[in-house]
Amino acid sequence: MALLSGCASPGPPQPPSLKLPEAISEVTASRVGNEVRLQWTTPSRTTDKLSIVGPVQAEICREIAVATAASVRVGQNAAKGTVTAPCSPVVLRVQVKPGASEAVDGLPAELTSAPARILAYRVQLRNAAGRTAGPSAVVFAASGPAPHAVEELHGTATKDGVVLEWKAETQGTGNGAQGTEGAETVELDRFIVEPAKTTAAATSTTAATTADLKPEHKSALLAATTEPTELRFRAGAAGSGTVDTGGMIDRTAQIGHAYRYTAQRVRSVELAGQRLEVRSLPSSVVTVEMKDVFPPEAPVGLVAVPGFAVTANDLTQKPTIDLSWEPNMEPHIAGYRVYRHDFSGETADAWQQLNSLAVSVAAYRDLSVVAGRKYGYRVTAVDTAGNESKQSNEVLETAPAQ
Repeated sequence: MALLSGCASPGPPQPPSLKLPEAISEVTASRVGNEVRLQWTTPSRTTDKLSIVGPVQAEICREIAVATAASVRVGQNAAKGTVTAPCSPVVLRVQVKPGASEAVDGLPAELTSAPARILAYRVQLRNAAGRTAGPSAVVFAASGPAPHAVEELHGTATKDGVVLEWKAETQGTGNGAQGTEGAETVELDRFIVEPAKTTAAATSTTAATTADLKPEHKSALLAATTEPTELRFRAGAAGSGTVDTGGMIDRTAQIGHAYRYTAQRVRSVELAGQRLEVRSLPSSVVTVEMKDVFPPEAPVGLVAVPGFAVTANDLTQKPTIDLSWEPNMEPHIAGYRVYRHDFSGETADAWQQLNSLAVSVAAYRDLSVVAGRKYGYRVTAVDTAGNESKQSNEVLETAPAQ
C-alpha cells in the first residue's frame, strides 16, 4: 500500500499589497485671520491593515464650492459627507506621521475680501509610491475678510473677579452676494498659571505668545467644582447698530490663582444653510494674579444694649454694654474687631481696640465700662488673610448706674 504525503492547500494567492494609507475619517477646519487651519488624525495602518512604513504625504485640496439655497456642490456632486470627485486642486502638501496632524492654508488676497464664499477642503494621503486610497470627506470654511483683532486687552483684579477691558469696536451686519454675515462676539480663553512668586503687585499685565500656554485640558463649564485649567467664554454679541462695550467681568476667577487671557473676535457666517465661523487673530496675552488683598465689607446693623452682669467672684452686679450686629456672610471671614470711644475718659478723643483677638461671633459684651459714662462703638470684619474692613456705623450708649 502506497503512502501519500503532502500539505493542506494554501488557497488562492493573495494580491500584492499596494501599501495605501487608510483614508482619513474626519477633518476639521477653522478660519483664523487669513488662514484656514486643518486638523486630522493620520492613520497608522494601510488599507490591508498593515503598519505604514515609509514617508506619507498629505495633500490638501481646496475649491470654491457652488452654493445654492438648499445645498452645496463640490466637484459637481452634492456634498453630504462623502465626495467622489478627484481631490483637486491641491494647494498644499505636507509630510505627516501617524497621529495628530495639521496643515495651515494661507488664503490668497482674492479669498480674504468680500463677498464671503464657501471653501471646500479635503485631505488625501499618498505613500512613497504616490498612491492614495482617496480623499477624506469634505469640510467647509468661509472665505471673506476676517474680523479685526482685539486690541489693548488688559485685566485688573478686583474683589468681584477679573475686570477685562479692550478697545471697543462698533460691529455691523453685511450682506454678501452669496451669504449673510452674522453678529460678532468677543471670545476669551482663560488659562490657569502658577501665581508669581516675586511680584508684589496685585495685578500684572504682560505680553506673551500663545506658544507659552500649555493647558492640560479644556472645559466649557463656567461653574465647575474643580476649576478647569482652560476655560472659554464669550463676552456677548454685537449686532447691527450695537456697540461693543469693550469689557466684561470674569466672576469665576478665584482668589489665590493667576490667570492668562487671550481674546478673539468671532463672526458667524451663514452660506447655503452652512453656519461657519471666521475668527480674528488672537490678541496679546495678559496675566492677572488674584491676590487676597481685598478687605471684607463693613459690618452692618450694629446695636448697643446697656445692662448688668453678675461677677463670678463676689456675685455683685457690674454695668455692661452688649453689642450685636449682622454676621458677614462672605467667605474667609476670620472674625471681628471691636473699637470703643470713651467720651468721659482721659483718652476721650481716641478710639481703642477692645479685643486683642478677633471675636468669631457677631456679638460682644463690654465688661470694662464705668457706670454713667458715655461710650461710642464701631466694629470691623477681618478675613483669614488679615484684611480688615472699613468700620461699621457708630452707636452711642451710656453705661447704666445702680
